[in-house]
Amino acid sequence: MKRFYIHIVGIALLTMALAGCRHGGRPEGMNLQLRGQVDSHNKASFMNRYQDPQRSINEAYAALGVVHDSLPNYLDGCLRAYNNLAFGYYMLAQHDSAAAYIDSVLAITKPSVGDRHTRTSPNSEVEQLVAQLMEIRLLQRSCRIADSYQLLYDIDRSALLRRKSENYLYSYAQMEYYITSLTLNYHYRNSAVASSSGTLLDISTQKTLADMLQDVEDARPDLKCDYAEDMSLNYALAHSYYRLASASGSDSKLLAKAYQYLAENLKIMSRPNQQSIYHLANVFQLQAFIVADTNIHPDSYQRLCSARIAELRRLGDQLYPPDSLELTGDYGLDMFKVSTDLFFQTIDPYQHLGAVVAAAEYCLREGYYDLAYNYYSRALADSSWHDGMAPKFEAMFYDGLIRMGYSDSPEVNRRWYAREMELLTFIRQNESADAMLQDRLMQSESRNHNYGLAIVVGSVFMLLLGTMVVLLHRRSKVLRAEKAALQKAKQQSIERIANVETCLSVLRHDINPFLTYLTNKNMSAEMRQEVLDQLLRTFANIKSWTNLSIPSGLQFQPSVFPLDEVFESVAASCVRLEHDVDLIFYPTTLKIYGDRQLVEIMLRNLVNNALQHTLYGKVTIYSEVYPQDPRFVHIEVDDTGTGMDDETLENLFRADKKVNTSSNPTADHGTGFGLILCKYIIKRHDDNTVRGCRIWAESELDKGSTFHFLLAGDGNEDWKPEPRRIN
Repeated sequence: MKRFYIHIVGIALLTMALAGCRHGGRPEGMNLQLRGQVDSHNKASFMNRYQDPQRSINEAYAALGVVHDSLPNYLDGCLRAYNNLAFGYYMLAQHDSAAAYIDSVLAITKPSVGDRHTRTSPNSEVEQLVAQLMEIRLLQRSCRIADSYQLLYDIDRSALLRRKSENYLYSYAQMEYYITSLTLNYHYRNSAVASSSGTLLDISTQKTLADMLQDVEDARPDLKCDYAEDMSLNYALAHSYYRLASASGSDSKLLAKAYQYLAENLKIMSRPNQQSIYHLANVFQLQAFIVADTNIHPDSYQRLCSARIAELRRLGDQLYPPDSLELTGDYGLDMFKVSTDLFFQTIDPYQHLGAVVAAAEYCLREGYYDLAYNYYSRALADSSWHDGMAPKFEAMFYDGLIRMGYSDSPEVNRRWYAREMELLTFIRQNESADAMLQDRLMQSESRNHNYGLAIVVGSVFMLLLGTMVVLLHRRSKVLRAEKAALQKAKQQSIERIANVETCLSVLRHDINPFLTYLTNKNMSAEMRQEVLDQLLRTFANIKSWTNLSIPSGLQFQPSVFPLDEVFESVAASCVRLEHDVDLIFYPTTLKIYGDRQLVEIMLRNLVNNALQHTLYGKVTIYSEVYPQDPRFVHIEVDDTGTGMDDETLENLFRADKKVNTSSNPTADHGTGFGLILCKYIIKRHDDNTVRGCRIWAESELDKGSTFHFLLAGDGNEDWKPEPRRIN
């Protein structure tokens, strides 16, 4: 019920603090002054949390009073006060009150999206983490180990503890995390008892504890808070090293580390204003545990840690004079006496009961029954502790009472035994729940590891598969390119062979008329020379055609040139076997974009072909801008020769068809290379200039033929034809 009321008060104060964020505040100067008052009270509360818990509580309430009366929007100050109150009540073993203030801190949630009035600071998150760690301490005291570990497990996997920060509050949270983690493993698990006698850690816990100690040692240089927190962490480290030393059979290095941290605490307490009865009691009690532990040989700590023990005795005598308590000479018994006396000087009933149980257990084992009786009597007379405050200590307490025969009353012994069994059942249930949780978490970790491994293996496999696909794609692309190159080379070889075959066939056909002329003894010398010239030009045509039709042959070299110059060059080189034929070139100012040499070869072949097939009449050459497409120049070669039939006209320009352009099948001359070469030249221009270059013919038998071809022009359309006769 008390926890309920405190919880209600805490929530009310928190609600007012959040509500204050929605209203205007005091002037900035006054706010800073009030914040200073809150921070001062909270600091005093924090510094006295171990030495004087009641003062710590009073200072925290003073801080809350300022927040409530004058500074309701100071959320960080409010949360710090709540956590100070939780710790203070924890030290007084008033666990319900501590839990209520922990709940108040954890009740804060992050503001919803769009809520610009309620704001949290980075310190708010840390304060909530501190409250969670405080909740774990409460769970551990009540032996709810599974719940404690689950919450610690969740904190361990959060990103908050792995941040780097110079904030003392953040360092405090980290130190509390390590203290809580170490305490769970060295004290509350594996049936650990207060006297530490005969208690071993299992292998799994030993490894967990050793790994954790290494983590703490690595982080220790960067953990700075206050001297009280330093002593708390030092004690947790000392007790953990002692536990590992006991579990491993008096490991000298581990035991020396335990004494090292105990000496560190005594050095801290030797400084002015840094004494702490609570931490001094812990130092003496841990020495007693080491002496009382049956797993550590008595000579071990004296032989291996004698220097540390001497230092501890010197510092201990300085802080707790030997004459203040009658000592027996039994080092373990004396240490338990000193530590119990010191714990009873505090107002923490949890520590009262724990100290009595530890000291009485040692006395029973060593045969000091009167001293054990006195310790148990002191606990029975202590009204500060209550049922359920410390289940493990309480169960050990009743067990010791029954074993030593403290009471002769069967009814009292039955009541003690029933209570002990009730507590042990509760403890075993929680230990079983903890074991099940550990098993479940290990399975989860194993599954996560397997999933992670599967993801890694899958990723590697996919990477290898992707690499193989890329390599195969590239190789396939290379193979396709090689195949295309081979096919192209094969096609070129076929074309080359076909060209050679055609060349030989047409060559034989074309040179026969000239050979006939040359064998005629009645031919004049002038005519013979013209025949020889024509024969040479036939061979030149064969050479040009071969260069054009075979890859890597004659290169196409485009330029812009006057068509009139081509006309003059062709007119000067044509051979007329019949002198009754007029050759007429119409003058032109048009220009051609193409290969001048190839255009001359083509026009010369067309003109010579027309002259060969014209016995009388004329051959005319005319040019114009092509009416249907002004990008082209249209050139035509017209003759009044024998003409061609439809079949011959259809098979013109084809290398695989032998045609005869004469109406007389037995004529001495035919088309041959001339027209085939013209077709190749047009194709070269079509491929390398403007698409659309072409050649075609029109003819009628006995009326003559007209050859047309289109070449790319330069765009000049200002041209008027003027006929010019060239003899």
